[in-house]
Amino acid sequence: MAGQSAFDKRHVEANALSEVEGLLEHFNLPPAAISYIRKNKTMLQIVLAVVVGTVVVWALYGSYLEKKIENSTSALSVAMQAGPAEKAAALEKVASDFSGTSAAVWAKVELAHLDMENKKFADAAEKYSTIKNNLDASDPLYALAIFGIAQANEANHDYKQAAEHFALLKNIGGYQAIGHLSVARIEETEGEIGKAIETLSGYLGTFTETSANDANKRIIEEKISRLKALK
Repeated sequence: MAGQSAFDKRHVEANALSEVEGLLEHFNLPPAAISYIRKNKTMLQIVLAVVVGTVVVWALYGSYLEKKIENSTSALSVAMQAGPAEKAAALEKVASDFSGTSAAVWAKVELAHLDMENKKFADAAEKYSTIKNNLDASDPLYALAIFGIAQANEANHDYKQAAEHFALLKNIGGYQAIGHLSVARIEETEGEIGKAIETLSGYLGTFTETSANDANKRIIEEKISRLKALK
């Protein structure tokens, strides 16, 4: 009996392959689903490519952002250790090169602090204002920026602006005492003793029996007594 030729073997294999079920059938998908996939193959390939591309881009962006934050933190640390002559320029570079990071925001805060140290109060107030305007009210730095504006204006003898910003602190948790005491201090500075007493008395009224021994309460009571003696 003649042996099987190579041609015959290839012919059998081709026939066998033609009878093998498609890949989709191996997943036991419903016929309707298989039909839909085959009809919309091109569209589904495009969607898949977009999804994969988005995932890759997002992963790369996450890696870039993580590296940027790491570099910005390092740059801020170096800037903070710079000498008096180079510190301002180093902080400005951090704020410029790493815009959008926490390090950039803190670099701007430190620049405002430097203006305060150098008695450039108007410049400091402007910088603190810019910082505040770019923050959400829920940001912990928001109240600190307001405090900086108020301090800078008070140091610059702009008592109206200082009082307005200290007044904002009266309604922020953790800053109520600073707000009331500072407003009263400015009112006293301007000779409005009655208003100062009214401001402090109003805050004193917010204390409950459970806070009878509160240090702030004792300070306010002492200040009210001193102010009344001045009338």
